[in-house]
Amino acid sequence: MKRWTAWQNWVAVAAGVYTLLAMSWTTAVGSSMAYMLTGGIVLIVVGVINLAVPGMPLAEWVQVVVSLLVIAAPWFGSFASGTPDVALNTWIPGVVALIASVMAIQPAMKVYHEHHPVGSH
Repeated sequence: MKRWTAWQNWVAVAAGVYTLLAMSWTTAVGSSMAYMLTGGIVLIVVGVINLAVPGMPLAEWVQVVVSLLVIAAPWFGSFASGTPDVALNTWIPGVVALIASVMAIQPAMKVYHEHHPVGSH
């Protein structure tokens, strides 16, 4: 897999960008902006790392965990129940990033095993 070509990681980066941009059209509720800012930035950073250095299954799993945390952010930040528009602008990109991240694990494992064959150590 060539660098900067994994569409799954581009989707995760786009989900992070959306989460950041959604802050501009949603009303802050409690700590929603802090959670959206943090989740968006971390999704972007992990996605860029996965794009720059393909074939690291651990990094793909980190992206899965970050996506799950973005999905859980409305509950952690107590903005899930009273403001569905703010929560949806966190849940939707989180779910999109999660699906893309899960789809990126198998290709990353394939590249990893091509470069690190079993018994070569």
